[in-house]
Parts: sequence; C-alpha cells; structure tokens
Amino acid sequence: MKLTPLLRSGFSKLWNKQFLIFLFFLALSAAFWMFQALSEIYEEDFVVPIEVRNLPNNVVVTSDIPTGMQVRLRDKGSQLFSYQYTRKLKPVVIDYNLYSNVHGRAVVLGSELAKQISSQLLSGTQLMTVKPDTIDFIYNFGQCKRVPVIVTGEVKAGRLYTLSKTQLSHDSVTVYASKSQLDTITAAYLSPLLLRNLEDTTLVKLNFLKVRGAKFVPNQINATFCIDRLVEKTVKVPVQQVNFPASRQLRTFPAAVNVTFQVSMGLYRKISSANFVLVINYEDLLKNKTSHCRLSLKTIPEGVSHVRISPQEVEYIIEEIPDSESQGDETEL
Repeated sequence: MKLTPLLRSGFSKLWNKQFLIFLFFLALSAAFWMFQALSEIYEEDFVVPIEVRNLPNNVVVTSDIPTGMQVRLRDKGSQLFSYQYTRKLKPVVIDYNLYSNVHGRAVVLGSELAKQISSQLLSGTQLMTVKPDTIDFIYNFGQCKRVPVIVTGEVKAGRLYTLSKTQLSHDSVTVYASKSQLDTITAAYLSPLLLRNLEDTTLVKLNFLKVRGAKFVPNQINATFCIDRLVEKTVKVPVQQVNFPASRQLRTFPAAVNVTFQVSMGLYRKISSANFVLVINYEDLLKNKTSHCRLSLKTIPEGVSHVRISPQEVEYIIEEIPDSESQGDETEL
C-alpha cells in the first residue's frame, strides 16, 4: 500500500518527460517543414494600389479609374511572404501632367506602370502578369448641368397595401461630361429595382446607371417607398348631365349612386364625393335604344383604385323644359 503513491509519482514524471520530448520533436518537424515550404518556388497574386497625382482642382474625372492593379509574382515562398507582410509594394503613380491632352482622355499602358512595380522587386522575383494591361480615363474642365432623377424598375406593395408616395433624397443631380455628351443626357436613371409585396415603408440606397464619360454628383441617393394600408370607402355621387340642350333636362333613377373604392389610410378623410365626376352625355343617349343607361366616371382622384359603381346602370327620362322657364332662366342670366 505504501508503494502506490511512489509508483504514481514515477509514472507521472515519466509521462511528463515523454510528452515534452514529443512536443520538442513536433515543433522541430514543423519548423523543418516550414523552412522547406518557404524555400519552394511559388506564384502569388498581389494588388498594388493606384494613385492619380497632380490633378488640377478644375479637372473632373468622369470615368472610373481602377483602385488597384493585380500582379502575379514568382519567387521563393519566403520572399512572397515578405511582400505580403513586411515589404509591401508601394502604390503605382499616374501623373496627370504626363498624360493630359486636349482630347480629355488619358491612356496609360500597363507596361509603363509595370516598370514602377519592377523597380520595387528583389532581384530574384519575377513579374509574371499585370492586369489591366491598359488604364484609360476621361476628364473635363468642369462642364456640367442639372438633370432630374428617374426611378426605374418595379416597386409593388403587397395585397391590401399601396405605394402612397416615393421620396428621393435628391430629385436632381449634377452630371459632368463633355459638351457634346451633355446635350444627349436628359436624366439620371437609377439602377433598376425589383421590390414586390412590400408591407412597410422601405429605404433603399441606389446607384445611377453608368454612362461612359459621365459622372453624377452625388453618385448615389436614398429612395424611400412609403407603404400604406388600403381601406375601402363608399361615397354617394350625383349623376350629372353634359352637352344637353337648354330646352331639355335629364332625370335619373336614382339621382345619385354609390361609388366604392380602395384608398390608403392617409387619404381616407381627404377623398369625398366631390372628387368624383359622374356624367351622362346627351349624344350617347341619342344612340341608346333603351330606358337604361350605363354609368361611367369622368374623373377619378389620384390614389384611388378598384372603383366600383352601384348600380352600374340607371333608368332615365329626358324632360322638355317649357319655353317660359327657359326664357326666365335667360332673363336672370
């Protein structure tokens, strides 16, 4: 019984010693493997930033310039590792003064920028590829105009909802382009939308459709699509006559009909019978062979949908107005 603690202590020391030896050789093998791996030849892609310098204040670049060049380098793993973390490549510089011209378009060959990259590389590093092979950009000297913003695409509310209004953070923007191009640009079109079954007000940040050689300021806007719940409302609208001779008068049965429609809750109290115009044209009645006439609305207010008339047809008679009444009316006038 007394040997048990001693045996346990011995086994524990032996196990700890073997474990430390195992960890040592594991670390040694990992270091050897890493050394071997870093000594191998690899190819790796890097992104080198692009900077445009000496751009005058009155010059506006109206086309996109890449933010970086993609280059592929070939060298030992250790050297590629240094380019990634300790010896990062400096940006390549496009000097406006070297490429400006009267045409408003600068073309920079990738081979010219590759020289700037090669000058930063170690002697054993090979520059395999450079993309893009050409960088061109269009600029002008401040020619611009204001154009309206146009929403494109499809925006639909869900069932029993309606799109009550669309709010844009900017209803117009400034477009910079050449004079000839400005003459052809009449609006700034937003990227097409596809929003369906909306049941709540939705805010979307939108970019403009790109036009080569043109720049929109600001380059994006916020669009708010206000969604409101639909409710049904019924109003009584009188039937009116149009194009009737002074000697004749229309009587309908009933004299007023129900007009039922759907409207947003925000417009519910604002829409009344006065917003609807329901008429019967005398010329249409001359062609009618029955005592019933089908009704139609001449005016429907904005924001109203799914309009129904009840009854859709009314009975009517055309009465002759006595000459004395007609003359009396004319005298009063």
